[in-house]
Amino acid sequence: MTDWLLLLKLSLGGVLLFDLLILQRKPAADAIVQRLDWQAELARKGTYGWLMPTAALLVLLLDRAQGNDPRPALALLALVVAYLALPRSLALEREHLLLDGWHIPLARVLSVKLVEDGVAVSLERFGWLTEQHLPAGAVADALQERLAQRPGREL
Repeated sequence: MTDWLLLLKLSLGGVLLFDLLILQRKPAADAIVQRLDWQAELARKGTYGWLMPTAALLVLLLDRAQGNDPRPALALLALVVAYLALPRSLALEREHLLLDGWHIPLARVLSVKLVEDGVAVSLERFGWLTEQHLPAGAVADALQERLAQRPGREL
């Protein structure tokens, strides 16, 4: 069982390291940028804000129950906290939206709807339709204006 638990920690740690590297992407020089603090990021994460640390704590408890070295599980917990709380840039570039480190073409943004504390953006991401919440600010306002100028777009 210990080997499977170590494999789980290594795979989760690898995915989190990849995501942390992706989050370091910088927006273009002419982009409209909004930097989100850790509290806004945790609010955006929603359920994942408590589910991911809980899973890392469960792995730590399994390690302690089996008498394993807790350092890999503690490192995984540190990566989870860093991933969740790392301040990241939200940017509207000329042809892309920089969201969670990914450059999403504006052609894949289907609609923007006002919600009480920002906007809900419907977009196609990796072949799936999804809705992302963007907090109120310069990026949300500029995205609404830019999509309003395109014919055939619903706001």
